[in-house]
Amino acid sequence: CYNLISGSDRFSIIKMEEHVIATSYGIPLHVYMQRGTKTSGSILTFHDIGTNYRSFLGFFNYCDMQVIADNFNVYHVCAPGHQDNAGPVASDGVEEKEGLLTERQQFATYADGVPGKIGYPSLDEIADMLQSVVAHFNLAYFVGFGSGAGSNVLCRYALKHPDKVLSLFLINPNANTDNTYYNWLFANNNAEWQRMSQGLLTDSALKLLERHWFGHNSSDCYDSVEACKQQLLSMCLPNVAGYIKAYNDRPDLGIQRDLAKQPGSGLRTLEVQAFLVTGGLAKDMVTRLVAMNSRCDPGRTEFLIVDESDGMMMETEPAKLAVLFLRHLRSCGLVVSLTPERVRELAKQRCASASVAAAADVEAIDETADIDCGDF
Repeated sequence: CYNLISGSDRFSIIKMEEHVIATSYGIPLHVYMQRGTKTSGSILTFHDIGTNYRSFLGFFNYCDMQVIADNFNVYHVCAPGHQDNAGPVASDGVEEKEGLLTERQQFATYADGVPGKIGYPSLDEIADMLQSVVAHFNLAYFVGFGSGAGSNVLCRYALKHPDKVLSLFLINPNANTDNTYYNWLFANNNAEWQRMSQGLLTDSALKLLERHWFGHNSSDCYDSVEACKQQLLSMCLPNVAGYIKAYNDRPDLGIQRDLAKQPGSGLRTLEVQAFLVTGGLAKDMVTRLVAMNSRCDPGRTEFLIVDESDGMMMETEPAKLAVLFLRHLRSCGLVVSLTPERVRELAKQRCASASVAAAADVEAIDETADIDCGDF
């Protein structure tokens, strides 16, 4: 089933259909679909921990990206229980508790490994659920667009179903489990994540997530930090905690660079085109990206570290990121008629039309107000 919803952003309103898709795990996935007018393929997004599909809306509604995305159907997939107005996904008992920074809400304690009780799914299980999305929309293949933990989920799907993935565009990707002090600190703050699973959001948890999102201890961009915080507070915190736990417990992707390319070598490789990108200011993310690139096929993989940017590239560098994504799509044989110059030209036209329409709406509202005032 689906509902038509709207997501407003900087230049217009994104029209989206909300689809609820059953999976073999008994947990439905919510997918927010943007329909293109000149569809030449499909883009499937998957978000990072502590966020949901809304983390993509600003970027996909950026003027240049509107032009590019209009050539595709875009499927924004939410991790289990990360959709709007979600309740706890799975629990061994649901209670209500009032958090320090949140209103009274339900919370769940996940029972991993307990017979007869459903825990929050692992990253591999979430990746398996994507097959239900692919089947529901009858997708021949798609371009995966992932951020953070979402990049990891898409890689796991591509490793099992390379025939369904044309390519991957991965922001802040990570192929391993990390042995850095930062990762140990993030993964072993069990008390913070336990409080979150009970509907409590602490300052310490926010600081940890901020470092995960931006790639450093703090950001000068107050608006981005505040937007992330407000988005997090609007979500079902027990489910957020479940996704974080799944990410912390993730196994290594197990990929290796197969330079010999001999059949039957037994090496697990990422068999699709991939573009890896992160910001140069996000030192931890740069280390992880370089490590992942060293394990990927150089004939299929490109990577770029953008100077003077951090992990929040969709928010801070939308113009650069749109050009990189367009370049990746063209390298896959898609939208080859669109050049960066042509995109920029069409984007200016689109923005100008939107401004005229907005002005007309304001004028119509003013006229209505004048009429109403005359009736009194």
